[in-house]
Amino acid sequence: MTKFEYRRVISDVHQITEPSFEKLLNDHGAEGWELIASFDRERGGNSKEVFLIFKRNLG
Repeated sequence: MTKFEYRRVISDVHQITEPSFEKLLNDHGAEGWELIASFDRERGGNSKEVFLIFKRNLG
């Protein structure tokens, strides 16, 4: 049976447009992490944070 581990990364919603955000995604990918979900959290009618959920094989 395949086993996985998971990682949650929280980012400010404004960082998505920065080149450093792509670097964050690429760095996780280079370590074997696959982005499987993302969602934002709203506060006071505005999105403030983005949650990224990654997984990778424990193999």
